[in-house]
Amino acid sequence: MNETVCDEVMAKPEKNIASLFQSPQKSFVAVAAIDFGTTYSGCAFSTVQDFKTDKLRIVTIPLDDKNVFSYKTPTVLLLNPEGQFHSFGAAAEDHYVTLAESDEANSWYYFDRFKMQLYSAKDINRNMMLKEMGGKKMEAMLVFALCIEYIKDKVLDRLRLAINGLQDDDVRWVLTVPAIWSDQARQFMIKAAAKAGISKENLKLALEPEGAAMFCKYLAVDKVEHGDRSALKAFEEKAQFMVVDLGGGTIDITVSEVLPTGQLKEIYNATGGPWGGNYINGQIIKTLKEVIGWEIIRTFKLEEFYEYLELLRNVEQRKRGAKHDSELSLAISKDLSKKIKIPNSHKQSVRLSGRSIHLSALLMQKIFSSSVNTMTKHVEGLLQKKETRGVSSILLVGGYAASDFVQRAFREKFEQKYKIIFPLTPDMIVLKGAVILGHLGEAIVDRMTKYHYGLGLCAAAVSGRIISVEEDTTKTFFSLIKKGQTIKVGDVVTNYEVAIKAHSQWASIEVYTTDEDVPRTNIDEEHFTKVGNINVTLPQFKHESILILTITYCETEFKVIATDKTTGRCFVGICKFLGK
Repeated sequence: MNETVCDEVMAKPEKNIASLFQSPQKSFVAVAAIDFGTTYSGCAFSTVQDFKTDKLRIVTIPLDDKNVFSYKTPTVLLLNPEGQFHSFGAAAEDHYVTLAESDEANSWYYFDRFKMQLYSAKDINRNMMLKEMGGKKMEAMLVFALCIEYIKDKVLDRLRLAINGLQDDDVRWVLTVPAIWSDQARQFMIKAAAKAGISKENLKLALEPEGAAMFCKYLAVDKVEHGDRSALKAFEEKAQFMVVDLGGGTIDITVSEVLPTGQLKEIYNATGGPWGGNYINGQIIKTLKEVIGWEIIRTFKLEEFYEYLELLRNVEQRKRGAKHDSELSLAISKDLSKKIKIPNSHKQSVRLSGRSIHLSALLMQKIFSSSVNTMTKHVEGLLQKKETRGVSSILLVGGYAASDFVQRAFREKFEQKYKIIFPLTPDMIVLKGAVILGHLGEAIVDRMTKYHYGLGLCAAAVSGRIISVEEDTTKTFFSLIKKGQTIKVGDVVTNYEVAIKAHSQWASIEVYTTDEDVPRTNIDEEHFTKVGNINVTLPQFKHESILILTITYCETEFKVIATDKTTGRCFVGICKFLGK
């Protein structure tokens, strides 16, 4: 269970509670976005002046010169034996391969595909550790921060060529995150960005599918202006559409409606799962181990680590271009090819030819089917919900959306009833959309909550919206925000009066979440997660205080104000979901 604390800020005498939530507006010269992906990462920017004249004039910055697939580079970090930054992306891959040839790799730190740990980890905190390729551990916050800092510096170098005298504080940064990530994971990224030199005042988190939707919306408008009227239909006023963001790690799905203002509102809470393109890599490697032999592969990895890394890179590259009706050919080392004796169980689906191993089209269909069938079944279930009956279009984005297997499956399953949209360069859509979101500010006005949020209190009595609290051992869950509730970004979500009886000058009100459809009354560790404390100072010599809790939602986090009804003393905080 996450042990977290809501920071207490000095008392504010203002009577207008809503004003305490407002942040001063900053002016920026440019907006830059970092799409920090599980497999690949990228960056882009546009100046404020360019955005005024052309919303789609977005500069994409290549992070290396080796990736022929896109401007993105592999999300790989290499640190030297002292734990200091050495390289990122394809440069990190190449140098580590060189180290592996000379047996120096064991003392270095090589991290790849580590973003998924923020989805799978049960307890995300500031001190969580990551394991690198060789099994050595490093502080996760530092690993993420070093990657973000490298990309940030690349963007700033390019921006300074375009804008004379540009200061770091002149740039608004947008960092993409999956919509299905937990509150803890989102705040982890905020902290990592701060460690990388991006202040919270200059940072905006963008949910990946929402960024994709916004870019496609403006792309459609641009096409209409050039005579293509059909392009706008999916994004007209009141149109409802689904965005399926198919990344390397997760499949991220949101369903939105276009408002008269052009803004979007979420009409069903974000969903998805770990069915991304990396699953296919894992299944291909598993098949190779079954064919070649687990022990042979283990020895190959230990003794020929350079060749093993080349095999992994080959799997990623070949998988991306795999066709539904074609076999997949993988280059293997000469020594490994000599050790292979294909078992009878795989002779119909695998063949060896010189220094290549070939997986049949039928086998590749089987490998892809588990991931593809799971996601299409999930989408089918979402489209049967009463909230999504108005959906007319399905937009597929992300690197995995370029897969022939994915596109074929979605067309066969949904094309008769829905318009299926596959944008060109689907792996760049989220990144460019994030830039647009950074310029627009409140582009997404309504979201739907994924959990029930409430207070964990030892309650003596409840009268209306006043809860009387006493010291006890059993905690009762009092719901503040319901699962599936529509919440407006920036607005007050709810308020409660809590009567607290305490024997000290300090009181702590615990905040919990549960994803049960109907939350149970008593709090336990199995069904509830503690996500924060609201810590307040009570008046001296007073046995009971009535606190007015006011809660608002500001895009990626909840802000809480606790006001003592008697003294007017206010405590402003943000529920910090990360443990100390």
